[in-house]
Amino acid sequence: MNSQKSIYYIVLALFATAVIGSIINSIVNFDVVSTTFIKLGYPVYLIYLLGVCQSIGLLMIFTNKSHWSLEWVYAGFFMNYTLGAIAHLAIKDGNGASAVVCIVLLFVTYIQSRKIRNTINDLAEFGKPKYAKYI
Repeated sequence: MNSQKSIYYIVLALFATAVIGSIINSIVNFDVVSTTFIKLGYPVYLIYLLGVCQSIGLLMIFTNKSHWSLEWVYAGFFMNYTLGAIAHLAIKDGNGASAVVCIVLLFVTYIQSRKIRNTINDLAEFGKPKYAKYI
């Protein structure tokens, strides 16, 4: 289980670095990013919305309070990066590789977090009779 947690935290750090780098790039190089958004056919105000939502998503992954909301955060990141890769592929500008890398990191993080959560839940239930919750 320690190796699973190590893999989880290393890949999560890589994913968080990519997301934070994307947010900082959107702030520092706003003119270039807004030009790219216009070429992709998206409105410029989405840059702000994506930055805020990605920041909130990272905070929710790090705090890990509710499993239900965590599933939605992972789904949101998956849709964001998948649609971004498809949009870059559609206009053939060659900038979709970073989105694919983020999708791979996201999958590894998601799978490892599920393994860790299931192991912790199994440990919490160990020794308890299965029918005790019906009494």
